[in-house]
Amino acid sequence: MAGREFSCVALARVLTELPPAPRYRVAFSGGLDSAVLLHALAEVRGDLPGPLEALHVNHGLHRDAGRWAEHCRQVCAGLGVPCRVVAVPDAVGSAGESPEAAARAARYRAFGEGLEAGDAVLTAHHRDDQAETLLLHLLRGSGPRGLSAMPVRRPLGAGWLVRPLLGWPRSALRAWAEARGLAWLEDPGNRDERFERNFLRRQVLPLL
Repeated sequence: MAGREFSCVALARVLTELPPAPRYRVAFSGGLDSAVLLHALAEVRGDLPGPLEALHVNHGLHRDAGRWAEHCRQVCAGLGVPCRVVAVPDAVGSAGESPEAAARAARYRAFGEGLEAGDAVLTAHHRDDQAETLLLHLLRGSGPRGLSAMPVRRPLGAGWLVRPLLGWPRSALRAWAEARGLAWLEDPGNRDERFERNFLRRQVLPLL
């Protein structure tokens, strides 16, 4: 089980407890969490059963989206990690679906495209994200499946979606990034409290 202090060794240990994958693809937004995941995996890539690559999904919803994509390309180039940028059209949700949910669905479709059997897509969801997800499910009256929140591993296309950072809080990831002088992007949309998750993160969870 992961502790409060994040390290590459601990991350590698989490991955060894999961079935090996022929290829590891990091969902790289350029933000703090995915920057930590990408840099840490780059440090231990020699111990991975398969090659490491990155995928950046450009929704084109922000005026700086192009700059963010270029930032991700440059970070990956500096690490020697292949990076693929995928542009997705404006996501249109079904009736009653929020724009946030529609964009998330489009993003996961992009994650699953081109996966071969057993490939792993790694996302940087952490312990704080897990708490937020659980609260959202509670507020929406979810049943047992929703209350189980996010699993470490679930099927995605021909491969798997893996969340290796669920054992650490965001504070541990930030401490690791700051100690190494990492640079990351800040999406101003994460401060918009009209979105349920942002409201919980900024107003409710600090009180709890």
